Amino acid sequence: MSSIIIQKSLVRRWLTETLDNHNEKRNVMLKARYGYLRRAWGVLGVVLVVTGVWSAAQETDPTDGKAAYRFEEIAEDVWFATGSGTMTTMSNSLVIVNDDHAMLVDTSVTPAAARKLIAEIRAEVTDKPIHYVFNTHFHFDHAHGNQLFGDDVQIIGHDYVRVQHLANPLAQRTNRTFSAAIPPQIERLKAQIAEINNANDRAQLEVDLRVREAHWNAIQETVVKPPNVTYSDTMTLVKGGREVQLHFVGRGHTGGDTMVFLPQERIVFTGDFFVGSPNANALPYMGDGFVDEWPSSLQALKGLDFDVIVPGHGTPFSDRSQIDDLQAYLRDLWSQAADLRAQGVSAEDAVSRIDLTQHESNYGDRVRNVDPRAIVRIYERLQIQHPM
Repeated sequence: MSSIIIQKSLVRRWLTETLDNHNEKRNVMLKARYGYLRRAWGVLGVVLVVTGVWSAAQETDPTDGKAAYRFEEIAEDVWFATGSGTMTTMSNSLVIVNDDHAMLVDTSVTPAAARKLIAEIRAEVTDKPIHYVFNTHFHFDHAHGNQLFGDDVQIIGHDYVRVQHLANPLAQRTNRTFSAAIPPQIERLKAQIAEINNANDRAQLEVDLRVREAHWNAIQETVVKPPNVTYSDTMTLVKGGREVQLHFVGRGHTGGDTMVFLPQERIVFTGDFFVGSPNANALPYMGDGFVDEWPSSLQALKGLDFDVIVPGHGTPFSDRSQIDDLQAYLRDLWSQAADLRAQGVSAEDAVSRIDLTQHESNYGDRVRNVDPRAIVRIYERLQIQHPM
């Protein structure tokens, strides 16, 4: 809607200037055209509101003042931030408080979620200004709060992140598929609410619906802002009494994942390149991944001298053996998919034929439901390597 308002304003200004500078006959013609455009913008605005796509009056923060994030100090002035469930936040963040400023790793899923995150950092963690922002990768749930930061803030990411953010990211496959799932979710919740009789269950579903609708509205505010500082391999910042290292250890979850490493504290924030929780392995999304290269990149991650892993999803943990588990899973997945493709099996059919049950002790029932998006992506990579 904001872009529509801006365009409408530009049309009005252009028409006004043109009316002043042209003859009477031209003025009449332009006035007629302006009337048409004004009616057209009005109709479009009505359509957007009636269809529920978004309107400025619709809610983007459903929390009613309750906390959207929980903060845990995992080292001195280093805070792990994760969602509380009162609004859609999706991913974790890390707040690093230095002598005269703060740093933020990942800016959450929408401008509304980021707005809440910034406010709660000020209220719960520090009132020092955020001078540095790090994007671990380009995905929406980690970087779509960037727009809240001005040009005086250094938003730092891998070169690949900036490239992706400049290439119409809202239409990118991963962003598009996750966003497209939300309206059907809203409709299902409405249908459940209409059918349910239990008052407590209905109340919970109504809360869930409000959170989903607010998230959908918040998505419409997004204007993707790319990093204004980029790096290719490594980057070290020594600011405010603290050293922060950025490492690109190789392609994996995306083509430009950043490990944010605090060498003194021996903490590494891995984004979605590596996810998990204490005693609970997790599988990352692979729809934009480089599954063939990922195990080698994970080996490079092991080269960093850390004690604590802070994942983009999950909770901080120290068990390095989970890296070995993911390497084995990825190698098996790639090998089986490659073999099936060589036999002429389609990506769609390969999904049901891949058998990853040997990894069940690590990943549970998830091994029985291979993500079709992962197989499509593997086939894309194989097509580049071995066109068929």
